[in-house]
Amino acid sequence: MIDARFVGREVTIYVMGKDEPIKGLIDEVARYEIGVRSEGSPVVIFRHAILYAVAEATELHGYSNEQLRDTVIDSDMVGSDVEVYLVNGSSFRGKLMKVTKYELGFRIEDKGYIVPKSSIAYIKFAV
Repeated sequence: MIDARFVGREVTIYVMGKDEPIKGLIDEVARYEIGVRSEGSPVVIFRHAILYAVAEATELHGYSNEQLRDTVIDSDMVGSDVEVYLVNGSSFRGKLMKVTKYELGFRIEDKGYIVPKSSIAYIKFAV
């Protein structure tokens, strides 16, 4: 979900192994890395280390049916209330807003959370 459209936008990125998030403006986006200008310094974040990212909720919209052929979570589930449990033991509640092959987007209050599927242990859907 974090692609060239995010360049120049503010984001907060939580990475595995670091308690404090990296906050800043996205400067460059590549397939495996994201360049962020944080506190005046350039920081390169490797996508495989991202636990989740927080951006404006308006950034989360749409889906690609082509990408969702081999997934259980699909576009029919968008709008569902969920509890998300991450691999680091933390969890949150929100609304599923966007589904892609490798990431899920959630709305929590007025923010959008972009979570790589590799950072999710499991998701519990509200009944």
